[in-house]
Amino acid sequence: MTLKLQSERLVIRDWEEEDAEAALEIYGSAEVAQWLSPAIERVGDAATMRVILRAWIEAQPNFVVPAGRWAVVRKEDNEVVGGLLIRLLPPYEEDLEIGWQLKPDAWGYGYATEASRTLTKWAFREGAIDELFAVTRPHNKRAIATATRLGMEWVGETDKYYDLKLQVYRLRASEFRA
Repeated sequence: MTLKLQSERLVIRDWEEEDAEAALEIYGSAEVAQWLSPAIERVGDAATMRVILRAWIEAQPNFVVPAGRWAVVRKEDNEVVGGLLIRLLPPYEEDLEIGWQLKPDAWGYGYATEASRTLTKWAFREGAIDELFAVTRPHNKRAIATATRLGMEWVGETDKYYDLKLQVYRLRASEFRA
């Protein structure tokens, strides 16, 4: 399934291999990588990023709606400023996580909230799901603020996901305000 959603300032679309350099600004950034869960090393170069994007692109048709990975593109200049995902949380049975990653020079403009709100609206409408979760490292103030702006409720702290101590936030479809 090909996805293309639009908000006021952003387009959410499928990743393309040609996005490798732009994606490297996100996933190759030490400032971003320190907050990722599961914990992964930052991507070191464009060739590696291209391989990762190819894997994401090939996996996309196999996901059950609303799961997937997408690029976040700023409309005004067609620049990839971030990535979004919806995926199963461990033990990979039912709880869906929404995640957002932005390149550092796109922080502070509300893009994470705007893009996540747009994707959440689509996920609740098309995915026949009742809730989404966000997990964040305890000191990731930006992610916590984004979860709060989305209307997510803090439900506790756990180490059951990704072998990391994480804060868990939940948003129920019945409580979501687009």
